[in-house]
Amino acid sequence: MYLKWKAGSWLKLWTVRAPRRLVALAMLVALTGCSFTTATPEAELLELVEPPSISKKPEYTAVKATIEITAKATGKLMSEKKESLQFSVDSGQIAEILVAVGEKVSKGQVIAKLNTATLEMQIKRKDIEVRQAELNMIEKLRDDNRTERQNELDALSFELLKSEYNDLKAQLEASMLKAPFDGTLESFSKAVGESIKAFEAVAVVADLNKLAVAVRFSSSDLETIAPGMDAIVNINTAGSYSGKVLRMPIGSSNDEDSLDQYVLIKLNELPSNVRAGTPLSAAVVTERKENAILIPPAALRNVAASGRNYVQVVDGEGNKREVDVEVGLTTATEIEILKGLEPGQKVIGK
Repeated sequence: MYLKWKAGSWLKLWTVRAPRRLVALAMLVALTGCSFTTATPEAELLELVEPPSISKKPEYTAVKATIEITAKATGKLMSEKKESLQFSVDSGQIAEILVAVGEKVSKGQVIAKLNTATLEMQIKRKDIEVRQAELNMIEKLRDDNRTERQNELDALSFELLKSEYNDLKAQLEASMLKAPFDGTLESFSKAVGESIKAFEAVAVVADLNKLAVAVRFSSSDLETIAPGMDAIVNINTAGSYSGKVLRMPIGSSNDEDSLDQYVLIKLNELPSNVRAGTPLSAAVVTERKENAILIPPAALRNVAASGRNYVQVVDGEGNKREVDVEVGLTTATEIEILKGLEPGQKVIGK
C-alpha cells in the first residue's frame, strides 16, 4: 500500500505541476539563448572622403622656332603636254574611230574620220572640171586670134575653179582627226554614227611621259600664291615631295582637261611609279618666319571689346601676372608673339 500510494502520489504531483515546470524551463532556455547569440556591437567604420581637388591649368613655355602659313588644296598629276582635239567642219557624223582610248599615237596619225561620201564625190567631179578647164585653156592659148583680155579672163576662171577644188580637199582633210604630237589618246567622247559640231572637243591626246603637279586652289588662296614659292606635295601611294610653284592659272573656264585652270608645281623629284590622274594634295608656303617666339593658341587671352591681347605669365615661385602682347603670324597650332614675351617664359593656358 505504501509503495502504490507513493508512486501514484508522485505521478499526480508531476501531472499537476508539469505545465508550470515547462513554462519555467522555456523561459530559462530563452534567456540562455539570448546570452549566447547577442554580439557586442562594433564601431562603424566610415570611408574617408577627400575634398575635391581644384584642377590646375596647363602651363606652356614660349619657344623660338619657325612658323609657316600655308595654302592647301587638292589636285592630280596631269600631262605637261596635252591637247583637246576637234573637227573644224560645220557638221558631220563619226564614220570611223581608228584608235582606242589608251593607245599610243604618232604625230599626224588619223584618230577618227567623218562620213565624207558626198564630199568625196564632189571632189572627184571638181577634179574633172579642173582638168577639163586646164585643157581648154591650153587650146585657147594656141589661138592667135584671142585677145590678151580673153586669156586673162580664162585664167581667172581657171584659178577660181582650182580654188573651189582646193576648198573641197581642205574640207576632206578637216574631216579627219589627227594626232598633233606623239602621245596617248587619253579620251574620246563620241561613238560611230554620232553627230559633231564645228570646234566641239571630242578627244584628248597627252604625252604621259611628262607629268605635272596640277592643283586647283580657292580664289582667296590664289591671291597669296606666287611663282617660286616652296611647296610640299603628297602624292597618293607615293609619299611626300618638295618643289616650287611653277605657274599660276592662265584661264577662267572649268575645263578639267586643261592645264590652264591649275596652279602648276615643279617637283625636285618625280616618282617613277605614278601615272596621269593620280590624286594628290599640296601645301604652298605663303609666309614663313624663322626664330619667331611662339605659344599655343590656348595660352593667348583677349578682350573682344577693346581688342586687347594678353597672357598670364607665371614665375618660378608660382606668382602670376598679366602681360600685354602683340600678335604676329597665326596658325591653327601656333601663334607668333612680336612683343611682350621672351623665349623660356611660362604662360598659363585658359
